[in-house]
Formats: sequence, structure tokens, C-alpha cells
Amino acid sequence: MKKLAVCLAIASALPASQAFASNVGVSVGINIGTPPAVVVPAPPPPVYHAPPVVIEEPPLFIEPPELGFHVAVGIPQDVFFIGSTYYLCRGNEWYRAPHYNGPWTVTRYGALPSQLRRYPYEKIRYYRDAGYRDYRQGHRPYWESHHFRPEKDWKRVQKEERKMAKREMKAERKEMKQHWKDEREMNPYGRHHGHGE
Repeated sequence: MKKLAVCLAIASALPASQAFASNVGVSVGINIGTPPAVVVPAPPPPVYHAPPVVIEEPPLFIEPPELGFHVAVGIPQDVFFIGSTYYLCRGNEWYRAPHYNGPWTVTRYGALPSQLRRYPYEKIRYYRDAGYRDYRQGHRPYWESHHFRPEKDWKRVQKEERKMAKREMKAERKEMKQHWKDEREMNPYGRHHGHGE
């Protein structure tokens, strides 16, 4: 306390212009104990909305070479597919979903994939429309591997899974037949030979 009084006395004795002195401030802070813990609330759970749109049939998605991601064409909604997620823009709101028809979750623009934020929205629409015109003309082999329809792909995957399951069952049956054949060759008199027959 004595040191503080001495410092204040020295400071008041020093000559200083009023303009210089007006910029000087003194602050004294006293902390007793530990400061209270800061509690950060948990983030709210995702908000699911009723679908902002209803898409009756799986739309066709094309991948214009300028964009590098799939866009839905032939429907009035703006739906995009990147990675394994669908994105929808309606007004100024962005939504995302695991399926082309929802359930839709509101998402921030900053949380969208970088490919979707790379171009202004009008430019994405321009590339989509130009790509769709080119796709419908059907002259470029590029489009053969740069389009899909979600349900058809799902059905194709299911068909391939069924084929694989059939091949596995066939291989398993063949293996069992070979096993029984080997058993018969090792014991030509049958399983019960030597047990009182």
C-alpha cells in the first residue's frame, strides 16, 4: 500500500501537459479465489424439417465438367449431389439429406462442400442448364459415365448383390458336392461299414 501511495505521489509531481495526461488511465484489479468455470452449452441437435419440397420420382443427375459435382436436371428444384450427400437450395436456405427426397436438415452456407461454394449460385445454374442441353443432344461420350438416377443405381446395386449372392451359393454347393464326393472315395462302403452290417 505504501508503494502505491509513493507511486501516486511521484506521478502527480511530474509535470505533464493536460493533453498527455488525458490519455493516461489507471486500473487496479483484485482477484480472490479462482474464477468461475465457463460452461459451454452442448450444440443443439440437428433440426429436421418437413421436406421443403417433395420430389415424386428420382431425378436425373448430371455432372457438368465445369462443376465437378452432380446437379439434378429436369425438375424445378435445385438439388445437388456431392460425396454421398444431397444438397437443396430453396430461397436463401440450404438443406442436406442422405437421400434425394430427404429427410432434410438445415445447414449453414459455410458448412457446404467447397465445390458448391466455389461458384456463385447463378453460375452453377448456368453450367447446369448448358450441361443439360449438351446431355440431351447425346453427341458426347463424356455423358455416358457422368450421369445417374438414384433409384436406378440403387436397383443396379441390388441386382449386382443378388448376382453375387447366387454365385456364392453356387460355389458353396459345388464345394459341398466335392466334399461328399471325396468322402465317398475315401470310404467306398458307406458311413456305417463295420458296424454290424
